[in-house]
Amino acid sequence: MTVGALSEICGPAKSPVVWMRTGHTGYIGPELGVDPHSPSVAVLSIGLDGPFVLETAAHGDIRTGSSFAPARAVHRVVAPEAWILLLFVDTAGAPATGIAEEMTATVGPYGLGHRRERELIELCRADAVDPDRIFAQAIAGHAPAADPRIERVAAAIRQDPNRTFRAETIAANLGLSTTHFLRLFTQQSGTTFRGYQRWTRLMHALRDVATGRDLTCSATDAGFATPSHFSETFHHMFGMSASGVLRSGIRFDLGTSPAP
Repeated sequence: MTVGALSEICGPAKSPVVWMRTGHTGYIGPELGVDPHSPSVAVLSIGLDGPFVLETAAHGDIRTGSSFAPARAVHRVVAPEAWILLLFVDTAGAPATGIAEEMTATVGPYGLGHRRERELIELCRADAVDPDRIFAQAIAGHAPAADPRIERVAAAIRQDPNRTFRAETIAANLGLSTTHFLRLFTQQSGTTFRGYQRWTRLMHALRDVATGRDLTCSATDAGFATPSHFSETFHHMFGMSASGVLRSGIRFDLGTSPAP
């Protein structure tokens, strides 16, 4: 496994890539035949070779060119032998709301038909893909201002993912009740306090693995109690095993520095 520089990220017909940035993690590559899954953060999916099928439990199969699934919404994208963009959005700047507002239709909790779908496809097909430009196009500058208190908490979690943060302690430090803090965190970030900690640990472990570290050690250092805990969490988030991802030939672009 190698870490690809930004200039090496290539669109369809070349090699698939995962990038990791503060605020967003993306994948451009073939649809990998995943199981239904439920990420702890929101995800924008776009078919780069044409429409795909969004499978949902409560709303059936939906054919669309792009979809937005909020955090914890169970789904999977089905596009056999076709390339897709998956853009997972973090709490930084509350971007999930900005993307949701760019969808032109809804079915239940899912948004359909991104207004800039064509432009995003073109960006993904470029010879040198710019992850930050894709992210900016996806939110179109419409992300609302985030509560600075929640941004500080999220940043602390990212900086120390293996630490167990207690909602009661943080709430007391902010002068809030625990219930109010947990509600505010979910409203601002689009995911739960515990769910965000799981996501951050997973991203920390994946980043370490991408640099060549042992998977078991990376998972332990990120705060997972056991390798099986990490494996279960990874499958729940992405619908496939971590080893399956690592065997798929995906390259990793980690940017210039780890996410704060």
